[in-house]
Amino acid sequence: MIPPFDYNIPTTIGEAVDLLWKADGKAKIIAGGTDLVIGLRNGDCTPPFIVDITRIEELQKIEEKNGKISIGAAVTHSEIASSPTIKKYGKVLSDAASEIGSPQIRNLGTIGGNIVNASPAADTLPPLMVLNATAKVISKKGEEQVPLSQLFKGPYQTSLSSEELLLQITFEKLSSDMKCSFVRVARRDAMAIARMSMAVVLQTEGIKNEIKHIRIAVGSVTPTPQRMPETEAFLIGKLPDEETLETASIQVSHAMIRRSGVRPSTSYKRPAIESLLIRAIRKALEDQP
Repeated sequence: MIPPFDYNIPTTIGEAVDLLWKADGKAKIIAGGTDLVIGLRNGDCTPPFIVDITRIEELQKIEEKNGKISIGAAVTHSEIASSPTIKKYGKVLSDAASEIGSPQIRNLGTIGGNIVNASPAADTLPPLMVLNATAKVISKKGEEQVPLSQLFKGPYQTSLSSEELLLQITFEKLSSDMKCSFVRVARRDAMAIARMSMAVVLQTEGIKNEIKHIRIAVGSVTPTPQRMPETEAFLIGKLPDEETLETASIQVSHAMIRRSGVRPSTSYKRPAIESLLIRAIRKALEDQP
């Protein structure tokens, strides 16, 4: 049984911030509720105050301005997956959003909720990492832009205080010659949490398609979403041939072990993440601008 609580529905950002401030750390924010409602039912969280942000218009917009794309925290996964703007300038994110859960979950779940919940398996986080996304956060103290990579402290933990509200996510538009991919492994093809995932954004040059620029991020295999800077640096200027990709894949599995340690699952995750990197890069190379 869900315990009683005060339910508040602000219509402006200012009202929401005031409510969070007055709640003195005892409020929870709800948008889609796909994570919070489960926690309420299980008794994992019992907040005396809930702040519903779904009536705040500014949090429901996808905007293109000054070479950047901004996505409000209350934009749903379905809206991201179907957005022509995101498909054109951040396809790796729309591809990931289209694979989240069931249609019902995608229609309710929001990008902000996916970020703030901070699950290591969240499908949108590796794409946001390779898009170099930043988070706009507000509280009574003012607004702040935070690189997404600095927002995660650990599994299901962020640096956000209970008085802060995530407003939007912003990233620079990918140019037309940037290719990308998102791949995941789960127990079944649909409606399952990812056992591991990977996002890639890359750019090639020359007749032989040497790698000019590349960003790689993994999900589910490290405590927080992680870029793979060593592997990225190794691949710059190289041909994406079989030998190069195999070497890069080993680097990624070593990085996974350094950051997560050796676990019972390592024996199968190591070859799986190596194969996933090769698959992700090859899929990106096939991506049509």
